[in-house]
Amino acid sequence: MNRTSTAVAVALSPAVARTAPGDLSALRRRLAGATAREAVVVDFLEDDLRETEAALGEVTGWLDAVMDVLADPRADRERYAAVFARDPSEAVEYLGTTLASVRRRMAQVSAGLARADAAGR
Repeated sequence: MNRTSTAVAVALSPAVARTAPGDLSALRRRLAGATAREAVVVDFLEDDLRETEAALGEVTGWLDAVMDVLADPRADRERYAAVFARDPSEAVEYLGTTLASVRRRMAQVSAGLARADAAGR
């Protein structure tokens, strides 16, 4: 498996045996003794993850409603209209923003881990 396919496999693997959303205690332990900057970055990452999960939940909820109405042979015009009336585009845009922030924070954490490893922490 080459580097690209490994990255894809990691990106697509389900979040099994995951701790609570935003629980970054293991990361905090790895960065113990690092600079205050790393601690602040982890705090921001935790907030970004929480916001991303909320935005994703909103988009997923809308998609679930679409799938439910499409699967219901008794769904009437009003039910279709109710789903159509909910516009998920703002949540999708916000999800894009929060994902970009998570990626930026992950890069910052990666750099912090490299500094911590180099310092022998």
